Amino acid sequence: MKLKNYDYFLVVLTTAILFAIGIVCVYGITYYNYLASVPGWTETARYLQFINDMNSYLYPFLVLLLISLGLCIPKRLFEQDILVKISALALAVTVILTYSLGMETAVGFILAVITGIQGIVLILTFKKSRAVRFEKEGHIARIGSSMLHLGIVVLIFNFVTLRENQLHIMIFWAGTILVTAGNLFSFFPGRVGSLLKR
Repeated sequence: MKLKNYDYFLVVLTTAILFAIGIVCVYGITYYNYLASVPGWTETARYLQFINDMNSYLYPFLVLLLISLGLCIPKRLFEQDILVKISALALAVTVILTYSLGMETAVGFILAVITGIQGIVLILTFKKSRAVRFEKEGHIARIGSSMLHLGIVVLIFNFVTLRENQLHIMIFWAGTILVTAGNLFSFFPGRVGSLLKR
């Protein structure tokens, strides 16, 4: 598969997955408002069932999103043939972990791997390393792309594995800042560069 076709496929796949996640979220909000018509329902077992149901609906799409990110992020460091093998191995380990230790542990494994890789990509990008390959030109835009990817991974990781952690809110805001800054750096590299030079 040629690189351009590969990138186009990843864009389409990621867009479709994010659209599906959006639909699940809209459904969850609508159903929540419907159930909220019953006073005190959040104190009942029905609320816990609602949370578990929504998680079960969302997890498959999160796994798909992580797989697409797993195909996108490392391609900056690895050739496509090596990347396919790495992704296949990570997917196999994820499936094994899903059936042996549960979906949350499996997703946590993928997230830990991707977070580590994207952290390396961001550091190498800051250092202007030639080992990192990008479709976009310009150092600012490349930093923005790396920050955006890392922010998305951090937000998902926070949601999946760190909900009960004391640093949950702080990590959420760290991911949000990365995503926001990543968008600004990616879409307005000229303006950001001018501000940084002042």
